[in-house]
Amino acid sequence: MAKIHEALLENPVIGAVRDWDGLRQALSSPVTTIFILDATLVDLPDRVAACRERGKLPFVHLDMVAGLSKDQAAIDYLAAAVRPAGIITTKPALIKPAKEAGFLTVERIFLVDSLSVQTGTKMVLAHRPDFVELMPGTMPGVIDTFRREVEPIPVIAGGMIVRKEQIIELMRAGVTAVSTSRAELWWA
Repeated sequence: MAKIHEALLENPVIGAVRDWDGLRQALSSPVTTIFILDATLVDLPDRVAACRERGKLPFVHLDMVAGLSKDQAAIDYLAAAVRPAGIITTKPALIKPAKEAGFLTVERIFLVDSLSVQTGTKMVLAHRPDFVELMPGTMPGVIDTFRREVEPIPVIAGGMIVRKEQIIELMRAGVTAVSTSRAELWWA
């Protein structure tokens, strides 16, 4: 886990990519960590390998890989055939098996109201992912409150981040990193 912390200290902006064009941009950017979104079983191994070849830490959004189930078999496949640094999921039950397979884990939580904040806090504390990603990332006050509730689990803010000022505000709110698909912000 030390490697990811070092990478995020070097650059706390995470490149979130949805296609090969986005991945190519992220690979040539200063980001150290890449969240791979919207992949397929066919191209996922190549995407992860491309990240590794460039010294980037690839995380696969398990829920968004076309053709991949959202169960233990998916974890087994990723461990045997793809070997990313970690996984991202909205399915808390996959956190433990992913950790047991040696993956770093990011539990993604959507904050839409006060009940989702309470439920999300309980899920994170029960499943203990390595990181929690809160979405949308445009609510630094709510994110700061959530972050304090789940300490020491590091928090990543993501979703709807469109300006460098938002990244700065979120870092001031205590997040460990910010994920964004806006390529121009990868150099922020």
